[in-house]
Amino acid sequence: MSTLDPICISAYGAITPLGNSLDEISHALQHGISGVRAIEKFNTSTFQTKWAGVPELGNQLIRWPRTGRPGGKPGELLYAEMAAEQLIGQFNPSQHYPASRIGCVIGVDEPSIDPQRCVELAHLLGPEGCNNREQLVQKATDYFRVSEMMDLDVTSVLRTIHKFVPFSGYARCHVGLCSASLQALGMARQAILDGKVDAAVVGGVSAKVTPFNLAQLEAIGALCTDPLLDGPARCRPFDQRRSGFIPAEGAVLFVVERESAIKARGGKVLARLLGYGASLAAEHIVAPHSGSLEMRLCMERALADAAVPLQDISCINAHGTSTKLNDYHESQAFEQIFGKGQVPPVTATKSMHGHLIAAAGAMEVLGTIAAFRDNFIPGVINLEQQDEAIQVPVVQKTRAAQLNYVLKNSFGMGGLAASMVLQNPAAN
Repeated sequence: MSTLDPICISAYGAITPLGNSLDEISHALQHGISGVRAIEKFNTSTFQTKWAGVPELGNQLIRWPRTGRPGGKPGELLYAEMAAEQLIGQFNPSQHYPASRIGCVIGVDEPSIDPQRCVELAHLLGPEGCNNREQLVQKATDYFRVSEMMDLDVTSVLRTIHKFVPFSGYARCHVGLCSASLQALGMARQAILDGKVDAAVVGGVSAKVTPFNLAQLEAIGALCTDPLLDGPARCRPFDQRRSGFIPAEGAVLFVVERESAIKARGGKVLARLLGYGASLAAEHIVAPHSGSLEMRLCMERALADAAVPLQDISCINAHGTSTKLNDYHESQAFEQIFGKGQVPPVTATKSMHGHLIAAAGAMEVLGTIAAFRDNFIPGVINLEQQDEAIQVPVVQKTRAAQLNYVLKNSFGMGGLAASMVLQNPAAN
């Protein structure tokens, strides 16, 4: 692509486990401060997972069961509202662009069954009604619409953001699981390049630290439940002892627009989105491709789109979930692309904030912006002994470094993968 007028991030709004400002997030990343804390939103006595990367405001304001009918405000909408309010405090695109030239692309978690509503129906029916299928179906039909059985209508996130930025251009909700928000960034960037819009609100929102989701993730063995590790120590990307991720939630929103427009109004460029690549290798419903195919393809496509030589990549911000399969296959893909012994420094900040699912990519892009601004590569905390099968240079202790180009990865279950090359605005 042409780098004469690149698409850039010019503002952010964030509610995250590490804090809500770039200063707070940068401080945590530089000093290895974990945002994984005890879950206070609901009773965790029946779960092995009692810690998560929950923003402090989420722990204070969100409760389950939710009070009121039909169930109060979902966490996603609360986070989206707070992040959007912070965003327009930095920069409101509505004051510079007509609504028709503003888009919105947001990564959102897939909706799931709302257990609270289902429990309410079960209480209403009683034991006899629950055992009678015909009566159950009839009462359920009378009691609520099908959509009310779900914990979130994903388009309601767009409506929440619309209250703050009344866009009427290109708009999408991306429900691509763990790669959703990085793919949202790629889609918004392409929409501007294609002339569909001039600016976009883009990012990710997730609030899936819930009883139902924890039960699902524990059942499939995706979470670390090692009883010998305290909560903050359970997320340990690339470590010999890793056994699953730590769930997290929050919201990170950006404004993206052309660099010429930012400079014309005297704004500040936070990062340039130089190249984007996506791929799908659905070999397995959950596991990565056995040959790391989707990981390799999306990185190769992002690097080709950015036209940045391999030797110029300063750092890789890995997906780094702390699962056995992801970390191994991601490291294999690095070596396939860069060559053995040639891989640049690798970091994985999920070790500090956990896995924000649909908001993960946006969270880690914001961390990269902090690293650009303050000249450092975050160390991976809890990395006590690197897996011998992983031979790439994972950064264990935070180091000072001038970062010019960072390759950022986000991979979703089932082979949905995305990569982006980000450029430091201080780089030539």
